[in-house]
Amino acid sequence: MRHFGHLTSRQRLALAATVTATAVLFSSLTSVVVALPAIQRDLGLDSSQVHWVIVAALLPLCAVVVVSGRLGDVLGRRRVFGAGMLCFAAGSALCALAASGDFLVAARVVQGLGVALAVPLALANLTTALPERHRGWAIGVQTGVSTGFGILAPLVVALFAQYGSWRWAFAVNVPAALAVVAGVRRYVRESRGRAGTKVHAAACALLGSGLTVLVFAWERSSQWGLASADTLGVMGVGVVLLALFCVTQLRTADPLLDVRPLRRPAVAAPLIALAVVQCASLAVTVYVTLYLQHVRDLGALQAGLFLVCTNVATLALAPAVGRLTGQGHGMWLIVTGLAVMGASVLWLAHGLEHRQLMLLVPALLVVGMATPLVYPSSAALIIDALPAGARGVGASLSVQSRQIGGTLGLALVNASVTSVEWRRRSALLTGPDAAFTPQEHRALDAALSREPERGELLARLPEGARDAVVQAADEAFVRAVAFGFTVLGGCLLVAALAAFGFLCAGGRRTAARQGKSAQGDQG
Repeated sequence: MRHFGHLTSRQRLALAATVTATAVLFSSLTSVVVALPAIQRDLGLDSSQVHWVIVAALLPLCAVVVVSGRLGDVLGRRRVFGAGMLCFAAGSALCALAASGDFLVAARVVQGLGVALAVPLALANLTTALPERHRGWAIGVQTGVSTGFGILAPLVVALFAQYGSWRWAFAVNVPAALAVVAGVRRYVRESRGRAGTKVHAAACALLGSGLTVLVFAWERSSQWGLASADTLGVMGVGVVLLALFCVTQLRTADPLLDVRPLRRPAVAAPLIALAVVQCASLAVTVYVTLYLQHVRDLGALQAGLFLVCTNVATLALAPAVGRLTGQGHGMWLIVTGLAVMGASVLWLAHGLEHRQLMLLVPALLVVGMATPLVYPSSAALIIDALPAGARGVGASLSVQSRQIGGTLGLALVNASVTSVEWRRRSALLTGPDAAFTPQEHRALDAALSREPERGELLARLPEGARDAVVQAADEAFVRAVAFGFTVLGGCLLVAALAAFGFLCAGGRRTAARQGKSAQGDQG
């Protein structure tokens, strides 16, 4: 902290405001996971709707985060950052007041829009407020505080959910966001980018609408059928919108998001690794939380303590990963991280299916080892593979790949889990020759997730049937999540093998170039 003593009081307060903003914004996206069962009970969400509470905040991040920096360059970085924080505060307040699932999802979109506007500009305003010699240290402080906050935030949310109300998890963001806005307005000067910068609102609309349509199609596939004309038609619309986005970005000299580097295998391979690991990390967080609270009847705080396991390794491994990446071992770290994540997700699938709670703790610890192996090394390889003038593009692609992977991946996992859960529940409760309709499944989900209605529902059943309904609901959910995790773990292992093949092919190309160079020297 020796650098802190060299800052003026104004610079210290600017540092405190921007670092607090980053920590609060990032933690708001996923820390709410531990409160999902309480939200589900209070608002009557069915199992296919729960994931929208998470995805709704991620969708704006996928589409708007790439344009927020442009808006800051044109309108002023401090001004757009302040607008993003106010949008985040408004969305948080609306979440706290939500009276229905649809209202909460819409409020989460507003909250996510605020995050997308503010997060990139928090770093821009931080570097503007401090002398150049202190900027690297300040970014390290920002990263460390965000990591620590990411560990503590789920526990705080769990305390609210278990001993108060989940609404406080959103309400507490409002005064924090307003305090940040006041601090930045007072202690950070306004700055802008070069003249003539364009915003590209049309490209942003194509990207956002394409992702939203794809996620909607995956979510509805459990009801329509994965191979139905409705599902395939809506997916086709999403693919066309995203293809139009890529075409427009390839044809413009000043793209919103330069997709040309995706043609390079050295860039595409780490981007794919970021996407699939982010998908797995989100899926594990969401479904293990629901399992612990719905099936094992743990409280929100106990479930939050389980999830802390996934963050412990990040703090321990981050320094070593940085050194190894700097020594040229980045691709090996990615291969190892993908393999570790795949094995640990399969381990979780086994533990869930056999209801072995003690297997979850070491499995979650191992899950936490994969993300620090993949995230920093992938970002470094992407930036190193590009010319110096395109490294900003590489950083944007790294952020986008994680958000898109998490958003689309979670939607895909949810679609498979919901489909298997509904089929299994129908088989257990109605026999092989009958099945619930999707509407009946949703009604049963809502009834079983709300404690008063659950009691009334079960009280009307014969005594033997009560246990059968509860056991069928639990078994169907466990089997479905175990199936989803098995497929996801297999995909991760395939990705690890593909990355290993890419690494070996790169080594052969390097050896061939060295051999030709040696022959030329001898000649």
